[in-house]
Amino acid sequence: MNRKILLSTFLLFCSAGAAFAQQKGTSDISVTVGAATSTDLANLFTNIIAESFTGGAYSTKNFKAGPTFGLTYRYAIANRWMVQADGFYQKMSEDLYVNNEKNGDLKYSYITVGLGTDYRYISKEYFQMYSGAAVAYTSESIDYAGQGEAPKGDGFFNYQVTAAGFRVGKKLAGFAELGFGYKGIANVGVSYQF
Repeated sequence: MNRKILLSTFLLFCSAGAAFAQQKGTSDISVTVGAATSTDLANLFTNIIAESFTGGAYSTKNFKAGPTFGLTYRYAIANRWMVQADGFYQKMSEDLYVNNEKNGDLKYSYITVGLGTDYRYISKEYFQMYSGAAVAYTSESIDYAGQGEAPKGDGFFNYQVTAAGFRVGKKLAGFAELGFGYKGIANVGVSYQF
């Protein structure tokens, strides 16, 4: 009787190990689109500070933030544990006002490069669920059409916290992530594992 239990337990662990989609050495390439990013928040926060320090002499209106588009490469350094490198691009625009009169148009371009990790706590052949985090640097470029000196672009450190990610499919799959950071509060995409 004990041999049957021992053999059953051994087979159960072997079959569970074979079901992991994130075996050590697996690579994953994904394309992503996201919305409501930390970069949006940084831009809005900068505007509030600038308006406060100038007593309202300088202000912005008609703020528009486009989606962020990204490319991510992940590599499984251990079963279920992946490290990643990614790059994201986002555009924004707003109108600049000086003493309540329109002075010009601002168009921003942001390029973010990040490094991070995620852990697949559910890793089946057709379904994966994970959480992760990343740190990044965001470079800002500004195109200004208006009166006066053009503002200069800047750069800042950024981050991404993925509270929950879901991947559905085998080699080619769709995924969705919820969290906050440079990828957005929500982002979706397609990934290919090999």
